[in-house]
Order: sequence, then C-alpha cells, then structure tokens
Amino acid sequence: MRKIILGLCCLATLGSCIQVKKPKKEVETEEKITEEEALELLHDWTDAYLKGNADRLNDVLDDTWEYSGSSDGSTSSKTATIEEFRSADYSFGEITYENLDVRLYGDVAVVRGSERMTILDSSKQDTTVLRLRFTDVYQKKDGNIKAIATHSSPID
Repeated sequence: MRKIILGLCCLATLGSCIQVKKPKKEVETEEKITEEEALELLHDWTDAYLKGNADRLNDVLDDTWEYSGSSDGSTSSKTATIEEFRSADYSFGEITYENLDVRLYGDVAVVRGSERMTILDSSKQDTTVLRLRFTDVYQKKDGNIKAIATHSSPID
C-alpha cells in the first residue's frame, strides 16, 4: 500500500513538473471595410460604366457577384453582365447618386441609395433616363474590396 501511495505521489510531482504547451490559437484578423473604401468602390464602378471600361468592371465585381432586379425576375452573373457590357450598342452619359447610406459589418459594407442613369444609344442622340433604388453589398477580402451582390428597383 505504501508503494502505491509513494508511486502516486511521484506521478503527481512529475506531472506538476511537466508543462504541456497548448497550441496557440491563431488570431483571426478580420479585415474591416471603411465607409471611404466602400464609396471609392462605388465611384470606381461608376467610372468603369462611364468610360466603357469592361476590364475595370471585371476588377470591381467579385466572381460570385450577382445582379437581381430585372423586371422579369431573372438574375445576371458577373460573366453575363460583363459580356453584355462589352457588346452593348449603348453607353452611359451620366450617373448620379442621392441619399447614399453606407452600413458597415466588419468586412462587409451595404450601400443603399438612389441613382439616375442617362443612357445614350449608339448615335449618342437618343437618351433614356433610368431612376433606380439600389442596394449593393461589398466585401473586403485579402485587402481587396469587391462587389458581391446588387439589387435595384425602378423609381417612378
């Protein structure tokens, strides 16, 4: 009995001398998006439309980006949207924004507002003016900010 108690005391003493290193928890550094960064992306996107720059539009939109808000309820992917943009027989004459509201959620920004778009036909003579209410969702990942979703509705 004495040997068992002595053995247990030795194990207890030995156990207190051994330090078990717990693996360090990797610190997750969530990238935070700022209001200025979100508005800069919106203006880069606008600039791409106004200049007819599909390559810049490709940089602004995440590969997962999807547009919803078509009158028939369909959605459009990044690829389809850029292809339409490249082959369009129209251009944008002016895009202005009102009532912009930016909400930040860590690495995500939700941008809401209304926009007025002047669209020119191929002759640049006839114009169509669209007024839309929109919601854009942007995400900052690996230091890059891209649009991941857009919805818009016409304003009468």
